[in-house]
Amino acid sequence: MAKLDNILVSLKKALIAWEKVLKEEYSDIVRDATIQRYKFTFELLWKAIISFLEEHEGILCNSPKSCFREAKKSLNLTEEEIELCIKMTDSRNLSVHTYSEKLAKILYNNTKKYFQISKKIFEQIEENS
Repeated sequence: MAKLDNILVSLKKALIAWEKVLKEEYSDIVRDATIQRYKFTFELLWKAIISFLEEHEGILCNSPKSCFREAKKSLNLTEEEIELCIKMTDSRNLSVHTYSEKLAKILYNNTKKYFQISKKIFEQIEENS
């Protein structure tokens, strides 16, 4: 439990920081900061799901997509929310391996949706831990 608790503390801080930058007026710097906070938070979210599933469900998952799919029942997520999580994973993967202004703008425009689902998953894990 201590491992999950530590991850949740870090994840909560990351979500607060991400939300703060989402409230800023758009600029290239804000866009880039938002994307960086999204990627950092995504990694913590994935680690939280891994730890939650292992500790509470006895489920081991090896990739973000498999973790999101495995977490569907445990965290009361809809199929649409899982699809958004899959899209969020694809966006993260693309942002790590490719950089272009066009991609950055598209990713920035999706971060509010990604923030909402990330926050919901965090709250579900916290509630069910």
